[in-house]
Amino acid sequence: METRIIRANLVLGLAVLMAVPALAQHPSNSRYGNGLRMPLSPAPPSGEPIAPFLEGWFANDDGTFTFSFGFFNLNTDEVHDIPIGPDNFIEPAEYNGRQPTHFPSGRFRRDRGVFEVTVPASYADGQQRVTWTITANGVTHSLPARVGYEALQLGYDPKAMGSTPPMVSFSVSGQEGKGLTGIRSEPLTATVGSPLELNLWAREVSVRDPDYVRNANVNPAVTWFKFQGPAAEIVFDPRRIALEEKEGQATTTATFTEPGEYVLRARVDNWGANDSSGGDQCCWTNAYVPVTVAAGQPDRN
Repeated sequence: METRIIRANLVLGLAVLMAVPALAQHPSNSRYGNGLRMPLSPAPPSGEPIAPFLEGWFANDDGTFTFSFGFFNLNTDEVHDIPIGPDNFIEPAEYNGRQPTHFPSGRFRRDRGVFEVTVPASYADGQQRVTWTITANGVTHSLPARVGYEALQLGYDPKAMGSTPPMVSFSVSGQEGKGLTGIRSEPLTATVGSPLELNLWAREVSVRDPDYVRNANVNPAVTWFKFQGPAAEIVFDPRRIALEEKEGQATTTATFTEPGEYVLRARVDNWGANDSSGGDQCCWTNAYVPVTVAAGQPDRN
């Protein structure tokens, strides 16, 4: 009798294990938040929404406050380009247009601190909000950001091992920027199919313990992204540039496949340090490059 019970329990257990993946893959369970999708089932390749994230808020010396926003594309394969409009907007309207319209998949589908919104000192009342709303695959998520959640307050002080965001400029002697606000270049022009050269100068300014070998040779690295623009591919060559020194020039090219108005974003980080990463909410600087892309000359051959 005991043997039969053990066998029956084993068969039942195997049946449950086989049923879990099937339940998770069923179309009615493909959406997050419907109460049916299994919590530990693999993330679906498509059909899921985009989640806006409030990474945290900063109290600035002048009394203003800065919100840090990111996003999570819940699809592993499906890329979304959502123009600024009814499916991608920020309220109050004065801040609308600062957000991304391109939401990649793969390793970059969760991206932190991609843009910021700085609000007046009056937001200290904890009642006023900046709300980012995104609709994708028929699902709408609205994120109300407000000052006052102590657990979400971020700071500008160096991290535990001394890391701070790198200084970044668009020329060797140009004006530098740092952190989430970063810098924005003058508008550039390009032509479909013709590589556009992009140059950044990065400078590591973190002060660390020289005897701590783990962080002895941390240099800036630059990664390029499409931030805003048409639903068209941009080829960065290379996409990521790791500097060999603590200060230097990083050069890449961007080749556009369709005309239109674009904004590119570079993330300049020092994530080689053990106190610097996206999860640490430090340490990187954003650099934004607006580009107007014209159609290429038709092939007459």
